[in-house]
Amino acid sequence: MPNGGTVLSVDLSSSAIAATVSRHGLKIPILIDGRLVMPPGAAIGPAGEIYLGLDTTAAMSLPADHRFVDNPTDLLGRPTSVDVAQPDPVNLLATVLRHVTHHAAVHVNGPITALTVTVPSSWGPRRCGHVNEAATRAGFPPPALVTAPAALAAYATMLGGTVPAGSCVLVCQADREPATLTVLQTATDGYRELATRQISLDQGLDHLIAQRVIQTATADSDPLRAAMTAAGGEAGDGRVLLESVRAARSLLTSQDQAAILLPAPRPPAVITRHDITAAAQPLLDQIPDAVDGLLDAADVDTTHLTGVVLRPAPGVPALAEALTEAAGKNPTLIDHPHALADGALTLTTAHQSGPAAAAQLPRVRLRISDLTGALLLSACSLVLLLQAVLTAYISTYSTWVVGVRTSLPQLGAAGALVMLTAFAVAHLAPTTWLAGTTTASTPEPTTGSLIRRGYLSTAVGGTITAALYGLATGTAVEYDYTPYLTWTLGAALPLAACAALIAATAPRIPADALPTWLAMTRPAITHAITATAGIYLMRAALTLTTPISTNTIAGIAGSIGAALLGIATALTISLSRTIRAITAPGLAIGYALVFTVDTTGALIVGYLAALTWWGIRLTAHTLRLAFPQPGTALRRLTDRTGG
Repeated sequence: MPNGGTVLSVDLSSSAIAATVSRHGLKIPILIDGRLVMPPGAAIGPAGEIYLGLDTTAAMSLPADHRFVDNPTDLLGRPTSVDVAQPDPVNLLATVLRHVTHHAAVHVNGPITALTVTVPSSWGPRRCGHVNEAATRAGFPPPALVTAPAALAAYATMLGGTVPAGSCVLVCQADREPATLTVLQTATDGYRELATRQISLDQGLDHLIAQRVIQTATADSDPLRAAMTAAGGEAGDGRVLLESVRAARSLLTSQDQAAILLPAPRPPAVITRHDITAAAQPLLDQIPDAVDGLLDAADVDTTHLTGVVLRPAPGVPALAEALTEAAGKNPTLIDHPHALADGALTLTTAHQSGPAAAAQLPRVRLRISDLTGALLLSACSLVLLLQAVLTAYISTYSTWVVGVRTSLPQLGAAGALVMLTAFAVAHLAPTTWLAGTTTASTPEPTTGSLIRRGYLSTAVGGTITAALYGLATGTAVEYDYTPYLTWTLGAALPLAACAALIAATAPRIPADALPTWLAMTRPAITHAITATAGIYLMRAALTLTTPISTNTIAGIAGSIGAALLGIATALTISLSRTIRAITAPGLAIGYALVFTVDTTGALIVGYLAALTWWGIRLTAHTLRLAFPQPGTALRRLTDRTGG
């Protein structure tokens, strides 16, 4: 393959089609028709027109004269039918490749120079030859073919580091039926397949779940039971129920229960992960014997396995536990939609930049607010610092300063806003860097290094500046700097800790999730300005300094400032519009009513707590994106202990 060319990797072995482009060593996920993955179904019209990207739900609304193919790859290798309605599977697959290639070329704004295709491990020379012919019809030379187990193992190696040559890996792909177990042995040029085995069920997993739902939610005489038996449940009401089961399984990967819509007039049924586990028991019962037989066929035992990789079945978390008991090792769960396409690229592209190059920060057009945001935040911080220093009441004895009274929480707010300024710079620097033009002598930096450098600089630079604020205050009032340093650092350090955690974990965020994550990391400038205005007015009202000159308006101005601070606190603490609409007026009125010289500090501390919560929420979101599987395991553990 051309070194540094544009290579398209298409995954045909999973339950949905995914595509990734490798361009100059960077892996870029491709959106197909605006979707991260494309359903494999295709419809063929009466005149031979082909419509791609359909699922079984969309197929239900097709006209009667249209033929629906659930997955074109299932037709490969079948005997040619004399029925004129039978589509040419090679031509259908060529249409799929042309469609995916078109979107990839548009996405990268350039031609695709080579093709990699991930295929099931059960395919032999006949179906692999069909793929080569389909690529030729689509205008490509024969593609590099990678089996799904090898692609999964390569992707797991990208996440976990190198694997010694000669070691063995057990790979289980369960997202598509029948589930497949494979033992691979690593080699210098990739992987060598030692043995493979499929776990077949008399009925599909969706069918087993649907039968369990029917048994618990309908009467013995319900005609729906007969509909599930007829034609395997793939017609009429049975087909509708199976599609509802598939949707519920997807929902159960992220929530505790899901509804299954039964054909009218029956009410919906609710299922949980426990129901899925019970229905999947025939599959789980076969895991121990299947693993033992597979290892015997490969002439290895569990001590030879350096790792276990699992592509999980949606909504069946117990599969990982069964595989752990059978293989004696905790499996690496891989459910990223582009995992197989990325892993295949790792094995077939000659130019590799390492795991850090697997994602690229999106190029964005910087807005005026982005360019001025850091300046405005730093100005807010300086305003609060200078006001606290200039309005300090200094008690002296002879020429010695014996006491200083100022707003320590306001100094804390100045320190927190310094750290918020550093967050704005951390968000601005990578996108500004990537917006520039790169050359061969100055290659484009990787996502991981940009994020790591930016947020480590935030943690260190913000902390140092907050400490300087405390020292500067003590120097200005000629008094012990300890309380000032305590407040400026105390407000900044929680945000600094969040920035350090983000620097360590954000480089693991998948490329497709980076645009949303970058938007979330942008500090809300308006909220900070509103809080600064509120704190400034409250302090000015208490000290009768600019712009407050008389006691007549001091009370009103102070209440207005407290209301502004309450609004800023409500806007900072939540992202929900509904919660903001409820809490913002309430906090504004409440802050205004309780504003006095004794409560000012407490009101400011409330805003500091909201800023800290913003940092914690951002860090938690980053951790969920970077480590999705530990989050799933933690939710499962919480569910069990709570139940």
